[in-house]
Amino acid sequence: MRVVALPDRALGMKSTVNEYINGGATATESTARLFVFLPALILLVVGGLIQSQTYLNHDVAWVLDSSERLLAGGTFGQDIVAANPPLIWWISAIVAAMANGLGLDPLVMLRLCVIGLSAIVLVVLERGLREQMERPAMAGFLAVLALLFTVGVHRDFAQREHMAVLLCLPWLVVTSARAQGHAQPPVAALAAGLAAGIGIAFKPHFLAVLLLVWGYLAYSRRSIRPVLSMETFVLLLTGIGYLVAVWLFARPYITDIMPLISKVYWGFSYPLENVARAHILEISLVLAALIVAFAFDAHHASRLTVLAALGFLVAAFAQSKGYSYHFYPVLAFAIISLALSSLTNGRAARRMAGMVPLFAGLVLSSLQAAPMLAYRGMNGAYGQLTSCLVDLTQANVSVNGGFMAISTHPYPGFPVTNYSNRRWVAATNSRLFMPAIVRLRELPALTPAQGETLAVAQAAERAAILSDLSRNPELVLVDARKHRHAIEHSQIDFLAFYGEDPAFARRWQDYQEIESCAPGIRAFTRSNGH
Repeated sequence: MRVVALPDRALGMKSTVNEYINGGATATESTARLFVFLPALILLVVGGLIQSQTYLNHDVAWVLDSSERLLAGGTFGQDIVAANPPLIWWISAIVAAMANGLGLDPLVMLRLCVIGLSAIVLVVLERGLREQMERPAMAGFLAVLALLFTVGVHRDFAQREHMAVLLCLPWLVVTSARAQGHAQPPVAALAAGLAAGIGIAFKPHFLAVLLLVWGYLAYSRRSIRPVLSMETFVLLLTGIGYLVAVWLFARPYITDIMPLISKVYWGFSYPLENVARAHILEISLVLAALIVAFAFDAHHASRLTVLAALGFLVAAFAQSKGYSYHFYPVLAFAIISLALSSLTNGRAARRMAGMVPLFAGLVLSSLQAAPMLAYRGMNGAYGQLTSCLVDLTQANVSVNGGFMAISTHPYPGFPVTNYSNRRWVAATNSRLFMPAIVRLRELPALTPAQGETLAVAQAAERAAILSDLSRNPELVLVDARKHRHAIEHSQIDFLAFYGEDPAFARRWQDYQEIESCAPGIRAFTRSNGH
């Protein structure tokens, strides 16, 4: 057998990687650290199993399903029309491709990938924070994170905000070490910068996190030098590369979709006071964490994580929709900051000050998560309703056929599509123009600008529905519930609105209503021979 000697550079890189992972630990120390991880790993598995018994979030289900259109050669902005940028679709396409290659259900593959990423993040955090925390405290900290990453995210598992928390945490740990003057291994800095670059690139609103973190670094050291690190340059290069990729591979999204949707997407927004009122828990936790981190002698890690929470709070308000997943990073980073203040070495006053809001936050967030998981479980009210719609779809759509829904919410289209194994034919997951149309039509009078917006929105929506119906869906579900997403208790009849267009009325003659198992969800099938 021939023995090949590795070059010194390769040996040095291998040594660097091993040193980062093991931290120079002996066999005894490695065994002790395994026991530190054990509670968290158990909770991660249990949390993943609990999530597997609930229906996947509607947005996540839509992205995962439609990402397969990209694998078939589709273009984002044409074959997929959405208000959000394409990064999460590209990542989901990788997950779908892995599932297809391994012969797994994409839903299972997605959950495995997220749980796997969570485990990696726990390892990185233990490695980066072990000098600041005793082992029992570290075991508790990692256990809290394992719950936060799984059951704590309840209905929003694998949403972009969930992924952003996982991807930004290693960067915050590396940045914290930099702030304390500790050099970081190049491998760690590169990986952290790349991960954070992806996490921040999910939405432009997340740039608020960068500004706050970089501002703190520059102010605390009275110099911009701490910001000019390897992870910063990798993060920026990742963002620039993404923008170039969007221009090259999703140009219709920039040139056609965004100019149109930007005129009407405000229809999904709510007044900021309503958003704040609905999320008083998350706001209160951020304020408490800010006080603990900055009023006491806190570590940089506590301060950076609460600044991340504040940045995501700014992003949530900038989106002004009040969706639960917009506030998940706010809750998660506030809890992480309080946990770091309570469990890291340092002044007892700081630890006690952080423990009270931490305990309150964990209890209150658990009281939110438990009923939501039960509600969305297979035997919960949401689960039973979704199961009946899955059965209805399978019974009325052939294996190679398709269906769609007319709704201002991705539900009932998703996650019904994923669990029924039937093809979704529409280019969008919901009627994107309808909320703005409804709000404008219900105004007592319109300004010239509002009248122009209404005309554009109605023309775009009618063209979109005709395009979707041209794909001959065998089943069309229509949301006729008393309370509908973004339009609240509006009495508008979707079919009456579309019927104002003679072209729609002619095509709709091919459909007849059938009995639906879901209250408020009407069902129509296409007549045979049409």
